[in-house]
Amino acid sequence: MKRLHRNTAQGIVDALSNIFYKFGKATRVLEKINLANPKWGARDRNNVHLVTYEIIRWKDYYCFLSGTDNNLTDVPKLWKLLGTWLVVNSIELPNWEEFTDIDVKQIQANQKEKVTSEISKSIPNWLHERGEKELSEKWDDEIEALNFQAKLILRVNRIVISPKKLQQELLDKYQIEAEFIKGYEDALLLQKRKNLRKNPLYLKGCFEIQDANSQKIASFVEVKPGMKVIDGCAGAGGKTLHLASLMRNRGEIIALDIEKNKIKELSKRARRNNVKCITKSWVGDAEYKKSLTRWADRVLIDAPCSGLGTLKRNPELKWKLTHESILEVIRLQREILLEQSKWVKEGGKLIYATCSVLASENQSQIQWFLNQDEGAYFSIEKEEFLYAHKTGFDGFYAARLVRNVCG
Repeated sequence: MKRLHRNTAQGIVDALSNIFYKFGKATRVLEKINLANPKWGARDRNNVHLVTYEIIRWKDYYCFLSGTDNNLTDVPKLWKLLGTWLVVNSIELPNWEEFTDIDVKQIQANQKEKVTSEISKSIPNWLHERGEKELSEKWDDEIEALNFQAKLILRVNRIVISPKKLQQELLDKYQIEAEFIKGYEDALLLQKRKNLRKNPLYLKGCFEIQDANSQKIASFVEVKPGMKVIDGCAGAGGKTLHLASLMRNRGEIIALDIEKNKIKELSKRARRNNVKCITKSWVGDAEYKKSLTRWADRVLIDAPCSGLGTLKRNPELKWKLTHESILEVIRLQREILLEQSKWVKEGGKLIYATCSVLASENQSQIQWFLNQDEGAYFSIEKEEFLYAHKTGFDGFYAARLVRNVCG
């Protein structure tokens, strides 16, 4: 970007206003902004997305540079953050009324100042303290890695196409370069970011867009064709569909979630992916859940969590989280563990996963569960810690537990 146009600047400020003041989800807010500006070209849309996410990601640091109160109580402060982003990125500051009080020299001087980790990494004080307490020396590296934009990763749907063939078709038909990632057998990394939701290969179910470490979770479940599997917190079904692909569409998958709209989305995606082994996908009443006792070879609990491991793609989360909200998900995770562990048959396996990097949501929960009456029937087989600063992808945790034959 060489210069900022007025209409795209207004789009950025409108998006920030909806995200910070109305607590909108950034992806949905930006989709609406795009629809409201049909004359924008691809470059305009990309610029609005890029700048909006950068300002969300570095909000507190830009507030420090510009001398702005980080509570962001009014729209003029959002314009000031936008102007600060322009200065930081050496882009010409337009001669607009909204930018008249921006002190370029002061911003440049503040860039040279030594500041605390909370400011330099743009993280709320309470969250920085919690992260240091739970991850100790890993925290600084992890939060720094999570402040970089997520890479665009595809997950190949082997029910429809092989990884090699998909890579070749993307290149031959659409001039899209993608490369394999060592250690991630179904993943393709795109060299350039593109909107692929309308690509014919996507519409035919050849691939899903899914973070590389997220793809590790379904593999960690160790499913095989013909198994009985329950995805107890399926959401819109990203991992459910991957399980179906790994099972080669043979076996039985039950996908449950408390949000009906997510189950509806899963059903749509399953049809597009040509997935036929999902036999039930619904909320599930108490009587039905009781019928699942000791039924499954595998139960995946992709648990509700803080989502801290996804800050690369959801940077607004760090400004919306609270101590109370984390305590609430910890309570909910324990409730789900106690309920869904009952569905594992003797010799079967329970897999607990989160997209958080906090020990209190991860290994501490597993230790808590193993100390409960229901947990006494299980033994831990393996844990996986997937950190952003080590992999370059989202942060995840997974634990695989085996139900003892005598339990």
